[in-house]
Amino acid sequence: MGIVNKLKSVAKESTLYSVMEEIGTLQHYKKDEMIYLQEDDAETFYLLKSGRVRLFFSSLNGNELTVKILGANSLIGDASYFSQTPRVTSASAVTDAELVSVDLDKLIPYFTKHPGLILELLDFMSQTIRFISIQVFSMAFLSADKKVAHILVQLGTYFKNKETDPSYSIDYTHQDIAELIGVSRVTITKELKRFEKRGWVSLEYRNIQILDEEALKKFSLS
Repeated sequence: MGIVNKLKSVAKESTLYSVMEEIGTLQHYKKDEMIYLQEDDAETFYLLKSGRVRLFFSSLNGNELTVKILGANSLIGDASYFSQTPRVTSASAVTDAELVSVDLDKLIPYFTKHPGLILELLDFMSQTIRFISIQVFSMAFLSADKKVAHILVQLGTYFKNKETDPSYSIDYTHQDIAELIGVSRVTITKELKRFEKRGWVSLEYRNIQILDEEALKKFSLS
């Protein structure tokens, strides 16, 4: 058995989520309440237990650009915390949310006992880097209609139960999608309706059902 498989087998015995909940401090945030601000000192990192949180950049003139909208079982603020640098983004609660704040000093003893936790943490962090890199590519080079198709495919990473699932649901609003890719909500609605007519998606209230991921993928790359 290779080292990665060994670490994965150990990780099953004690997941990062359960350890963080055991040693962390539960905090409650109301809808629209700020969790931390861009440039704040990163004194802790978080596990999002329930609710939804928005990460965003703020410019000097007050403009905002959403980087990511996170759901339950996501890590928040880990990059700045582990690099010992100020917060790169701000974070606010999109809905009422429960977060578990964690201090690394309390987590290190668990890494010694359960090295698989390190693999879990690295996996979470690498997925975040991957998502943001793809998002930057989309915003820089794709037209608006292809941006919409592209983000729907990329969100499959988070919303599929299994990687091989042919369909999945994204419980984002049209405004959520608009903020993620930097286009207007009206454009998002128009393109989603076009996709629905083609049989690629099905639209419901606060939910987008992906019916043909392969068609969306081919369209975004055409």
